[in-house]
Amino acid sequence: MLPVIGLYLLFGAGLLLINQRGHGRASTVAGGLIVTWVTVGALVGGAELALRCCYAASDTPMQWTRAGENWIARYMAFNSLGYRDREWTAEDLAGKTVIFAVGDSFTEGWGIEDPALRFPDRLQARLGSGYAVVNLGKGGSSTLHQTQAVMDYPYAKPDIIIWQYLLNDIDVAAISNGLVWESPIPLERPALIEESHLANFIYWRLFRQGMFLSSQGISQWAWLYSAYDDSFIWSIHAQEIDRMVDYADSVGARLITVIFPNMEDPVSSVPYVDRVQQHLESLGHPDIVKLTDAAAAMPIEERVVSRADAHPSAAFNAVVADLLYPLIAGES
Repeated sequence: MLPVIGLYLLFGAGLLLINQRGHGRASTVAGGLIVTWVTVGALVGGAELALRCCYAASDTPMQWTRAGENWIARYMAFNSLGYRDREWTAEDLAGKTVIFAVGDSFTEGWGIEDPALRFPDRLQARLGSGYAVVNLGKGGSSTLHQTQAVMDYPYAKPDIIIWQYLLNDIDVAAISNGLVWESPIPLERPALIEESHLANFIYWRLFRQGMFLSSQGISQWAWLYSAYDDSFIWSIHAQEIDRMVDYADSVGARLITVIFPNMEDPVSSVPYVDRVQQHLESLGHPDIVKLTDAAAAMPIEERVVSRADAHPSAAFNAVVADLLYPLIAGES
């Protein structure tokens, strides 16, 4: 970014020199260009400053955009274990029904500014002080990561595990067995794109239109569905699911699985949501909340954060909490 600023200032200095020392038409033209130079500088500089200091957005891909970095810095606070949750201690959890809410960015609450509006927090508020809902959601985590997270939690064993499952969880099994989706996102981007908030904003607005189509024109969701349709890859992923079930069984925890569909096209997810449900039921864990119907019943502009962020909205998180509450409160 500094070379661009340097060139801009050098160009302005040249115009000033021509304007002051030139004669006739050259001096007049330089004077007019100076006005344009100042105007462009003020507009671009103002836009850069505003985007750098004031603009924050969770637009996908949040972790790679400068606006996303601003959003994370502004709204994502983490505890000492690295989770977007309060600090818990063993003393806090003693004598309570301990619920682990584990999942990926849907549980962590990407796109939701106030963490109190996430479904685990809403559930905690409704269940009351006799329960402790511990949020172990982590953006980008896979089924294997999530199982390890509940196994490694240091302060208590769970009485209940609410496992948020998304249909992209099969990607590790797919990639490790040769079914690779070639992301169109360049691994290396020009320095200006990375350093300038304005250039970064423009770049991702233009690039986002095709970022979910591979170079072969295959959408990311079509690739994920093809992984479920591959019997070998599905069998590998089913073993990953089994590990979560085995852990729940080993500690005597009740497992409630919340299956999120493709939030932009939930109906297309039905066969794959059903497949995960059937596998869990075959293992003796029938407590499953399928969100396909709930998502399809809510207009897309209400169920997702924004047109550029397909994470569940605060309103949809409220629906999830409403569906979970009677499953837990009814048991007590």
